[in-house]
Amino acid sequence: MIYVDRNRLDSAGKPIRPELAWFELAAQHSADALREGKDHRIREHIYRHLSVLVALEELFHRKCAYCETPLSEVGWEVDHFRPKGAVAERSEHPGYYWLAYEWSNLYPSCEACNQRRRDHPTWTDREAGETAGKLTQFPLEDEAGRALSPEADLGRERPAILDPCIDAPEAHLRYSPHGEIEPAPDDARAEATIDIFHLRRRRLRDRRKQHLDLVVLLIKRWLQIRSFDPKEADSFKADLDEKIFADSAPFAGAARSVLRDLDAFGV
Repeated sequence: MIYVDRNRLDSAGKPIRPELAWFELAAQHSADALREGKDHRIREHIYRHLSVLVALEELFHRKCAYCETPLSEVGWEVDHFRPKGAVAERSEHPGYYWLAYEWSNLYPSCEACNQRRRDHPTWTDREAGETAGKLTQFPLEDEAGRALSPEADLGRERPAILDPCIDAPEAHLRYSPHGEIEPAPDDARAEATIDIFHLRRRRLRDRRKQHLDLVVLLIKRWLQIRSFDPKEADSFKADLDEKIFADSAPFAGAARSVLRDLDAFGV
């Protein structure tokens, strides 16, 4: 997980967001939600509008907002960071239905992060894995601050999970050469984030390890070149910054962690 600026511009200087017509449509349905209350029937075609999908895809570099795997060509999910229809931690909560069409509450997610799925065995690891995934979870550090209605102050909520558009996830998460992810010491929010988004699942771990092996190899090559041709090394590093360490690269958070602690990765 890395930080994503929701206000960033594309290469042409245009804000990456849905078209104005969608915001007008969303405002109409948000007004319906406020009028109808918890009986409001949420319209999937609004928050999954094509204008929303292409904007989310571009804004988050065509990656899952939470695990940074490339989004599938054949479909991915729009997650409501504050769940739209129910809240697992509060059975009487109707869900944040009034935020169902709120642009700032929409995130692109792979199915494995957004749904509850079992971590199935692999060929080399036959043990049954945990079942996890976000679904309707949205824990707070203090449940007393929970917004139960549109009139409540969302500013009182202190989410117990990291928000990639507000927090700095790389300051909270640690990676090992084996692709494992762990929280920073005594970081309860990072631990909750890892658990809720199922970021320890085995196939994700293995994909991170495969990528980190490549990152380590390339960094070693860069350091070798630097020892005899600094100019060529600078050019090589510029390519790494663009293709491996940039926000748009898969698993950028894990890759950049190698640069922060070369010794830990055997470089």
